[in-house]
Amino acid sequence: MNAIRECKSILIAFSGGVDSSVLAYIAQQSGAEAIAVTADSELLGRYGLEHAVAMADEIGIAHKIFRFEILKRKEFTENPYDRCYYCKKYLISELEKIASRNGIKTIADGTNITDIAGDRPGYAAIRESCIFTPFVDFRLGKSEIREIATYFGLSVADAPSESCLATRIPYETEITTRRLARIEDAESILHGYGLYGIRVRDHGKLACVEVQSYDVDRFMSVCGDAAVAFRYIGFDRMTLSRVRRL
Repeated sequence: MNAIRECKSILIAFSGGVDSSVLAYIAQQSGAEAIAVTADSELLGRYGLEHAVAMADEIGIAHKIFRFEILKRKEFTENPYDRCYYCKKYLISELEKIASRNGIKTIADGTNITDIAGDRPGYAAIRESCIFTPFVDFRLGKSEIREIATYFGLSVADAPSESCLATRIPYETEITTRRLARIEDAESILHGYGLYGIRVRDHGKLACVEVQSYDVDRFMSVCGDAAVAFRYIGFDRMTLSRVRRL
């Protein structure tokens, strides 16, 4: 908390997930001038935006939302392996503008050491831009951050990890508004059956569904009805492709 307090003013890149929520909570409690900023785009979806708003309200931090026009960037929509690099670079440039308008010197991101295992193009963009990543600096991983969230009583403490909707589309397959909307609709259908923390991978007419380990039985009991609903949004087939863990 001292490292954040010393910043005096800080902008948190805020998705409402456990990492950014813990960071925003600490910033809010530190005594520094703190704002959380959320990028509103098709990558986040309506549910994601609503969740971010709810978490900012729970934390009590000032919250700004801006329209993030990433789908106008061809280097991203062509969906290369390093798409996250281009997305993060553009996001940081927009956050820098907001920070400048608000007289804030430090931009912070909730990336942790668990996130940076392996090749992470998005993290390369963060390092190039000198964004403050306290969880990396202090060697905190996902499990420790969840423990901190539990200690502070944050409702997101045990929430499954999420990622932007573009990660559901295979590399080299164009990222479009229509495809992202279909993925969001499919996941919303499964939310309606009480399935959260799920991901629907878009493979053309095939929807590959990933569910949490504790939700396999629930998914199997509703997959027939869900498959019918999926056909209305353009998925002819559905398969359980992988079991995820928190």
